[in-house]
Amino acid sequence: MGLIGFVWYILIIVQAFLGMGTAYRKTKANGDNGVSLYGWSLAYGLAAFVPYLGIYLWQQSKKPDFR
Repeated sequence: MGLIGFVWYILIIVQAFLGMGTAYRKTKANGDNGVSLYGWSLAYGLAAFVPYLGIYLWQQSKKPDFR
């Protein structure tokens, strides 16, 4: 597995935590219910497996025009 696998694993964990916050913000902005939160958590959780995608989505969610 080596160093690259270890770094990727750490990146997945960081992106998963960022995805939780992003899903919560997305839910508060639009649906504000449990089903919406579950759906967005699933979507951002899957995005965490792609390197940098979770961080990019988190950065986009911090902008004021995020929907």
